[in-house]
Amino acid sequence: MEFATLMISPVDEALAAAEPAASAGPEIVVGSVTIRLEPGASAGRIASVVHALMAAS
Repeated sequence: MEFATLMISPVDEALAAAEPAASAGPEIVVGSVTIRLEPGASAGRIASVVHALMAAS
């Protein structure tokens, strides 16, 4: 099983209003949450994150 670092910070209204920057890696969107994986993430890594999200819901 793989684990990723989770970084949480307060919402900065100026940043929330700005257009999001392009991500260099794959993104998984679940409702209002966007999970950004590292550039070059393997299909196996992406599948494991999606599988974990499906199991949690």
